[in-house]
Amino acid sequence: MSKEEQQPLIENNENDNTTIGINYDSINYSMINEGDVSISNEIENPEGCTAPQASFNMINLLAGLGIMSIPYCLKIGGAIPSVFFLIVLGFTAKYTARLIGKCIQKDNSINSLAIMGLKLFGKTGCTVISTFFIFDLFFSMMANLILVKDTLHLVFPAIPPYVCLLIAYSCCVSLTWIKKLVTLSWVSLIGLLSMFALFVILVFNGLVTPNAPGSLLERQELNMWPESFLGFCTILGIFEMGYSGHSVLPSIYLSLKKRKNFKSVLNVSFSWIIIFYLMFGFSGALMYGQQTLPQIVQNIHSTLNSKTYFLGTLISWIIIVVPITKFALVMDPIAVASTEFIKSKFQKVNTDTRAFFVTLRTILATLVLLASILIPKFHSVLGIIGAALTSVTGLMFPILSYLKMYPDANRPLHYLLFAFTLVVSILGTIGAFASLKN
Repeated sequence: MSKEEQQPLIENNENDNTTIGINYDSINYSMINEGDVSISNEIENPEGCTAPQASFNMINLLAGLGIMSIPYCLKIGGAIPSVFFLIVLGFTAKYTARLIGKCIQKDNSINSLAIMGLKLFGKTGCTVISTFFIFDLFFSMMANLILVKDTLHLVFPAIPPYVCLLIAYSCCVSLTWIKKLVTLSWVSLIGLLSMFALFVILVFNGLVTPNAPGSLLERQELNMWPESFLGFCTILGIFEMGYSGHSVLPSIYLSLKKRKNFKSVLNVSFSWIIIFYLMFGFSGALMYGQQTLPQIVQNIHSTLNSKTYFLGTLISWIIIVVPITKFALVMDPIAVASTEFIKSKFQKVNTDTRAFFVTLRTILATLVLLASILIPKFHSVLGIIGAALTSVTGLMFPILSYLKMYPDANRPLHYLLFAFTLVVSILGTIGAFASLKN
């Protein structure tokens, strides 16, 4: 294949703004055959991430602290519906992640969901999807920062909250200066091991506690079916958040040393996280049964004794470490989109320098800091925002993009899948509102 044939389907020519509104309806698809896509998939990045390193990033992205609500989901949503939708939504999220990869395979110039929206649906599509994914990620960074601040203040009550917030900001912003995701993957491994340590602590506490509640030796009964319709809706919103992270997928895909490994990265990451959610959920629910609280950590703290009190401090430090390891990974797509915007509007600015890289990410982190100061309890409504925004960026938008890019795709099947994700989004948002009210 010639060099010209290997260029992206739509070139980002800085001197020509006429291409900015072009979408895939005007492209001759006969020019884009399977061979072209295969060659695109063989592109290698010598300095990129290996498949295990990309998996570390992916699993750390998915395994948020929302995992602590999974046992509560089994209580209010029932074991049967919870297991069913935990698995179904997991594989649905994995499939839509794969669709994002296929879209990038067909056009290597796509490096974010915003660029994908621009090229497939024009400026309006770009504006809509950019708004959704930027708000989604920005609120996620806010929640991480506030969570670190609150937990630091819990561990060190003598330190004022605003000082804890500045300490949290310093820790988070310093990791955003890491330029390569291959380096950040080792930070993600720390977050991943911390989440696994949380599971080990849960099981250990259950084994050393002889009597219920809180004992795996004296297990509690589980509800097989939902306590109420609103309880069922609530678990859908929580599960959606548990599989969020699609906005970061273009960065992970493009960071791979061998892009053909993207499918295996998704298989390993989503399979691991589904199993982990099930293990964590059943362990917590069997320990506490009807007394399971929205955050399983609340239950653990209530059953600690003189011999296991140290676990409370250990859990607090895990809750501090995990959000810090996720902050830089979550910021990356926003930074990439901001860089593309600055390139298009201020062509004299050199966006390739180290100074620009650090400055941009510091400014974005500072905006998150200011938002956290102005709205210190804003994370309490993230369930509502997440249920809606995550469904759009992670489930619905990839389906629409794939159908736009691949006219020969099985359209009835994907329309059915789109309808399913839309219903789940609506029900999850209803459940989030109800949960917040309660």
